[in-house]
Amino acid sequence: MNNRKLLVALGAPTAAVALTGAAFAVASGWSSSGAGTGTADSTTSADSTISAVTADPVDDLYPGAVTNAYVTVDNPNSYPIVVTSINAAYSRAVGGCAATTVRTDAVSLDASGVTQSDGTSVSIAPGETGTYKLVLRMSNNATDACKSQTFTLGGSSTDGTGNFTATVNSAATTSGNDF
Repeated sequence: MNNRKLLVALGAPTAAVALTGAAFAVASGWSSSGAGTGTADSTTSADSTISAVTADPVDDLYPGAVTNAYVTVDNPNSYPIVVTSINAAYSRAVGGCAATTVRTDAVSLDASGVTQSDGTSVSIAPGETGTYKLVLRMSNNATDACKSQTFTLGGSSTDGTGNFTATVNSAATTSGNDF
């Protein structure tokens, strides 16, 4: 009988181990799946400002003159921007000199962007400015009233009023101070 008690005593722990192993095997075979959504917030854009830098100082205007003028575009956004076009701008009437006597040519490219006056940069880094060279012209028909004048260039309207504009990034039009 002592042998039987020993067998029964050894059999009980073995059965417990066998049951634990079976439970573990079932537990490790479980699988689950999940589904859900996530969110991301987009920023808003801030309008750029266009400001005049200057015309080439050695090239004063006279009837038929063609020279360069420079404008800057700022980037107040937290991401880079690309200027894809700058409209033509026309002078306002001043001191008897007719409106549109002085103008800049439009600059327009595809979405790849307008190269800045440094000849290499296309995009404007966040918080930075870009400078662009424009062709500046005085009409062949400029009268004597146009002598010794300072011309303010504005938007594309025929009287030169409004703001100088550029298209930035994905067709967002920005405007700035008069040129």
